Amino acid sequence: MKTIFRNGLLAFALISLVFLSSCLDDKFELSDRDSQNIENEAVTDSYFEDAEDMSALVVAVEPATEGGRLAFNGKVEGTKPTDFRFEGNCVTVTLEMAADTQPGNPHGYITINFGEGCTDARGNVRKGIIRVEFKGKRFLSGSKIITTFSDYYINNIKIEGTRTVTNITGSTTAAPKFQIELEDGRATWPDETFATREGSHTREWIRATNPINDQWQVTGSATGSNRNGTLYQVEISKTLVYKRSCAASNRVFMAVEGTKVLTVDGGQVITLDYGTGECDRLVTITINGQSRSVLVRGE
Repeated sequence: MKTIFRNGLLAFALISLVFLSSCLDDKFELSDRDSQNIENEAVTDSYFEDAEDMSALVVAVEPATEGGRLAFNGKVEGTKPTDFRFEGNCVTVTLEMAADTQPGNPHGYITINFGEGCTDARGNVRKGIIRVEFKGKRFLSGSKIITTFSDYYINNIKIEGTRTVTNITGSTTAAPKFQIELEDGRATWPDETFATREGSHTREWIRATNPINDQWQVTGSATGSNRNGTLYQVEISKTLVYKRSCAASNRVFMAVEGTKVLTVDGGQVITLDYGTGECDRLVTITINGQSRSVLVRGE
């Protein structure tokens, strides 16, 4: 898990939830089904965010896209970003410009190849290929980053789908806004159980003079099915806020403010409240009027 944000949103690759018996209603216990629904949604979301974050990083260090702060001080070598997930010789990053690319409207393809397996500093193992297509300069309206996968696995979980990030701001780099669409998302576990996901989110990047004070504000929704076949819908009912400073201190990627509502097949409604901005790792889960606190860990 990264200790700081690099570009856009940073994702954690593993999540575990520790239920704190002393925090709210001691009599409230989550059923195995509820726990699985919560963890499946969180894990699936995090793996797609992880892949998108890597895609954004490799685009940011390509000069033709005008990557901003990172493009000037963010490369290890070639098109490799300064990031623990790209360390070592087992992962390669290659760039191919498209035939129709133009100086003011770059178009190209970047391949992130983890080969037969690369273990990062946090113990996560990735293998296979992430393919990234970029169209336009990323801080200009209409630019796109499209991420797809080819036999890509993280921790033996196969990831599939198409994630498209479109800049929907006018022409500013101070607070760029992006529309994010996930289509045909699927995560398959070694036992052949799988979760599916479709999502639509808007992300605003609040850039500060000092990057450590950057924030991201996210709204939107997602739908899909969990490993147990349960259908679900996730709606961000109160804007989720992510802070770079909190990621650095918490060592866990998660929102520190806002509310998400998970509705599962059969009408079960689960509310996840991330607090009011404090840099902690607590989430309050509410079901049928009963609440309990959860500690999110990245081990």
